[in-house]
Amino acid sequence: KGEVAELTCTEEYAYGSEKPGGATVTVTLEQMYETKDISYGKDKTLIKKTIVEGEGWDTAKDTAKVTLNVEVATDGASALPGFSSQVLEFNVGNGEVCDALEFAAADMKKREKAILTCSRPSICAEEKLGLKTISAEKVVLTLEMQDFEKAKETHSMSEEEKVEFGAARKEVGSNLFRSGRIEMAMQRYKKVGELFSYIDNFKEENKDKAKDLKKICELNLAACLIKVKDFAEARTSCDNVLKDDAQNVKALFRKAQAEFGLKNFDESMRIAKKVVEVDPQNKEARGLYKDAHAEQKKVDQQAKGLFAKMCGGLGKGPIPAPGKSAGPMDEDSDGDEDDADLPETAADPPSEGTENKPSDETSEAAPAS
Repeated sequence: KGEVAELTCTEEYAYGSEKPGGATVTVTLEQMYETKDISYGKDKTLIKKTIVEGEGWDTAKDTAKVTLNVEVATDGASALPGFSSQVLEFNVGNGEVCDALEFAAADMKKREKAILTCSRPSICAEEKLGLKTISAEKVVLTLEMQDFEKAKETHSMSEEEKVEFGAARKEVGSNLFRSGRIEMAMQRYKKVGELFSYIDNFKEENKDKAKDLKKICELNLAACLIKVKDFAEARTSCDNVLKDDAQNVKALFRKAQAEFGLKNFDESMRIAKKVVEVDPQNKEARGLYKDAHAEQKKVDQQAKGLFAKMCGGLGKGPIPAPGKSAGPMDEDSDGDEDDADLPETAADPPSEGTENKPSDETSEAAPAS
């Protein structure tokens, strides 16, 4: 920054024959801008361009109180209707402001000024700014991180503080999940899992609480991932639970859902059947089994038709065995009942089920705050 350079250009790269002898160009580097994708899925729907470098290296951590000035809001050309410039104070990660501002605040240094370009206007809707609804296809915000308080680092917390903090953040994630803010919820669940990535040195009581919290957050993360159709990652989250709790009904059911989403219908049926074996009254698992069975039949029929076409050029009808005459081919019969392989159930009383709900509706009880 501030560097001055002289570029000597030959005639052909300057003015040509109009001004023979070439030219010398003096260039000064006035400013450098850092551009970063801060969208949750790294899909370039939320880009932060730093126009004034902030102080130091620290950014606001989860629960830190920040003061963020939202100066301008446009569609890239014109001001957004209803927008009112505001200085907002909020705690990062709690969902007190729209997702776009949450993601930006967590990535800005103190005194940093940035331009935020968002191609998903719905995550920029913020009533505090007069932007309850946005009709534009793109939103461009000019922001300044005026200040933030430094939150306590998790590595400096005691075991008890970590368990209490993790339980509180899990609850925030559940509230975000219920309000449909899935990406924000996923961030909270992931952070709780990372908080308890190493607990071998914990006291037994705290270790059990930490394990329960981590399991609940993995289950809820799987539910979120299924909602955003990231079925491969959802399956991984389920496997993380099943390696320590092989009969966990919610983990099994959500894995069956993930396998269905990945079009692994046979595997989805196998796991759904296992859910029903553990919980015979589980209507959701029975329904999923039937859906997977129906989809697998379609796949089998398509494969059968393709095979028939491949064999079509080999001749018509079967080749008789030596000494025998050709007879009519046996008609293919597919009389499988959708739930023929499922365990019998005497009745279908209402059950709690295994639909994707946040952690406080799982069978595992979270430790008291």
